[in-house]
Amino acid sequence: MNVTPMPKVRDLTTGDRRVSIETDGSAIYDMLLTIWTTFNEKSQHASHELGAEWFAGVADATPDDLRQEIELLGGQGSHLWAAVIGLVASAPHPHDPDSILPWLGAMEPEELRRSLLSYRCGFDLEADTLERAACGDDQALEDVLAQHPDLADRYRELFMLPLGELRDRMVAALRRFRSEVYHSYESEFGPASSRAASARRAMVREAEPEAVIEEVTNGLDYHLQPGVTRLVLVPSVVLRPWAVIDQLREVLVVAYPVADEFINADPDAPPSWVVKLHKALADEKRLRILRRLSEGSAGLDDLTEMLGLTKSTVHHHVGLLRAAGLIRVAMDKTYTLRPTVLPEAQRTLDDYLRTDTTQDLRATGSER
Repeated sequence: MNVTPMPKVRDLTTGDRRVSIETDGSAIYDMLLTIWTTFNEKSQHASHELGAEWFAGVADATPDDLRQEIELLGGQGSHLWAAVIGLVASAPHPHDPDSILPWLGAMEPEELRRSLLSYRCGFDLEADTLERAACGDDQALEDVLAQHPDLADRYRELFMLPLGELRDRMVAALRRFRSEVYHSYESEFGPASSRAASARRAMVREAEPEAVIEEVTNGLDYHLQPGVTRLVLVPSVVLRPWAVIDQLREVLVVAYPVADEFINADPDAPPSWVVKLHKALADEKRLRILRRLSEGSAGLDDLTEMLGLTKSTVHHHVGLLRAAGLIRVAMDKTYTLRPTVLPEAQRTLDDYLRTDTTQDLRATGSER
């Protein structure tokens, strides 16, 4: 009797599908959020901590011709400017304005159009129709707009522009807005966002994305949609106290309010997270806990027995280590080490001290 051999199968569907988490404190985001909020007729400016007068001042400082261009290009609700936020999050680093604006200016016109269409229409469109519309097929564009009549007039006007003109006009409007309106706010808001991002960055390594979203939005129970592969956290001064969640293709952007400590901070002060971390390390018992957890997870009873202390004392030490981001606690109340935090702390300390010990270490190694 012939027996059909069992097929040899490698199942890749069970592999790690973790969503990568990034924190990006570039000043370009608050500039884009300023445009999106200021020129969005649905925005509730009075509900922002900056207040209605601040947004009115930004609008008044914007030359009339530039304002008309921003409103024309942004469309209803300034949604095309919101799409650019997702584009920036998807761009190669660095994301500072001096790097991003030339990157946008060099983008293939079809890619920009594809992104803008994907942002508002892509979830329920056939890929071929979307691609043809992005590449200038008038009939494909009409097929898209037929399913989105609320967008038809504005998109038709913008996408009938010659390939490349939409991109060039959007970049030109961003350059003008930055130089003529936003430049003073960039120097004011940028350092606060950068400090907030630096403090958050190590805390989210290996964390669960939905738990991170809940934390930065102060309690939002958000469930990731299928297809999201990257979560980009954007600290914002302009949005305070609001958080905004948006998605462009596989990238989910969560813009969240910068905490007071980063806005009012002494610019020469060390990052508060680094201070907290080094205080947590400056104790023999807590170092022993970290050494034990480097060997594997442990519960409170295990650590109490190892140290010969009371549970309340050990719980206090564990709390300080958790607050510094050095360990995590699982649902079963066991503790594990977060090994990526210390390298990130070293990089943050290098940034503050304006040193790069990694280069020194590489140089020392090469001399050997």
